[in-house]
Formats: sequence, C-alpha cells, structure tokens
Amino acid sequence: MHKNDLKNLNDYILEHAKMQFVCFNLSKNCDDLGYPGFTHFFQVQAQDEFLHQRRIMNYILDNGLDYKIEGANVEIKKFDNIVDILKEYIHHRTHFAKITNQYTEEAKNNMDYTTVKFYEWFAIDFYEEISETNDLIDWINMSNQNHYDIDKKVLMRENPDTLAVVDPFAPHQD
Repeated sequence: MHKNDLKNLNDYILEHAKMQFVCFNLSKNCDDLGYPGFTHFFQVQAQDEFLHQRRIMNYILDNGLDYKIEGANVEIKKFDNIVDILKEYIHHRTHFAKITNQYTEEAKNNMDYTTVKFYEWFAIDFYEEISETNDLIDWINMSNQNHYDIDKKVLMRENPDTLAVVDPFAPHQD
C-alpha cells in the first residue's frame, strides 16, 4: 500500500469518529425538539459510524499496517427545526462523498486497486444515506407540519448489521 493511501485511511478513521460525534449531537438536538424517532435515527447512525471506523481499521490491519487515531474535534451546533438538522446531516454526508472520491482517485493514481474497491463500498453507502435523507426532507415538506408519522417511521430504523459493515470486503447490503 502506498504511504499516501495509508495516510488517507488514517484520516478517514478520524473523519468517521468526528461524524459519530456529530450524529450524537444531532440526536440530542432532535430530542430537544421532541422527535424521539429522529433521536433514535441519529443514534443508529452514530453506531454505523463506529462500525465504519472498525471497517477501516480492519482493512489497514489486514494489510499488515498500523493506524493511529488522533483528536476528533467537532463543532456543536444547535438547530431550531428538523429540516435544518437533516440538511446539516446531508452537508456532512456530502463531505464524505467528496473525500471518498478524492481518496479513491489517489488510490487509482497509486495503482492500489484493492483500496479503490474498498472505497467503493463507502461511496455507495453515502449515496444511499443522502438519498434517504433527501426523501425524509421531502416527506416533511409534504406533511403540512404534521411530523408525527414521519418521526414514527424513522423510529423503526434498525441497527446496522455489524458483521456486514465491519468486514472490509463484505458486499454492500440494503
């Protein structure tokens, strides 16, 4: 593995750690606004971020290399409505899509095609999450300010399949 690819993977772990904290903060903000379903939604997403970190760590270790995680500082923001919370989440997911594409391109340039394949799983995951969140915003906008049914729907979000997420080459599951 090229040393730049290893640096990118270490940075990727840190970015996921930051996103885990962002999700915890978004969950708390949803609770403050009285949305137990969205509170749960972001707690599950925080768990997913932890599993993403494990996936990256396992990939690095499987390549006989080491990882190092340094401080993860995140800005705590307060939102007045659920749509702004979801837009903030999309903002972060879009950031992940961008850096995933950047890291994928660098791995291609280093002819590290195994790492390219590794990043493809994340690219699909971020696309699905952005699409799902845009759907939630659309439903909220169509709901005539009655968000109860939507909140109930996201309360049913299941925890991620740990083994499918942690294995670096597990196929992406819906």
